[in-house]
Amino acid sequence: MAAFLLRLAPQLGLASLVVIVALGLTLMAQSHRIATLRGKLAIEMGQHETDLANVRAAQAKANADHLAEIDRLQSTYRSMKDEADRQTDRLADDFTARVLRFPAGTTAPGRADHAAVPGARTPEGPDGSGRDSILLARDDALICAKNTARLSAAHNWATGLAAQNCQFSLPPALHHSLHRGA
Repeated sequence: MAAFLLRLAPQLGLASLVVIVALGLTLMAQSHRIATLRGKLAIEMGQHETDLANVRAAQAKANADHLAEIDRLQSTYRSMKDEADRQTDRLADDFTARVLRFPAGTTAPGRADHAAVPGARTPEGPDGSGRDSILLARDDALICAKNTARLSAAHNWATGLAAQNCQFSLPPALHHSLHRGA
């Protein structure tokens, strides 16, 4: 067997040398490929960090815009509330003055006899029910006046909000179904 190995030694040496060279070339190719991939990875990581920074900046701007809008709306709604309160006070004073212009009833409390109240009559026109008037105690009439003032001011406030928030137009069918009560 030794003679056989001596005979193959030059070919084995040459084959070993070829294998070593091939492995070296493969190692160099893989090293170059790894270096290229590491460069691409570094570029991707840099782009990812840039994207994260851009998202964080955009989120910070959106948060700042949102907080500014909240402040603006709170200021607007606060002023609308204050105006509604002023309107409620004006209307309540007006309605209270109207109630106080009528003389106090002379009938016993809880009695619905309107004959003693001067000017009590059947309402005329389409706003009346067509039935006899009723007698309200002055305190109840004042409560009604205050509540009417509050409701009127709230209605005006809601109308203002609706007008302010309707910055887009609805399709006709949807507009019709909303106002029809459907």
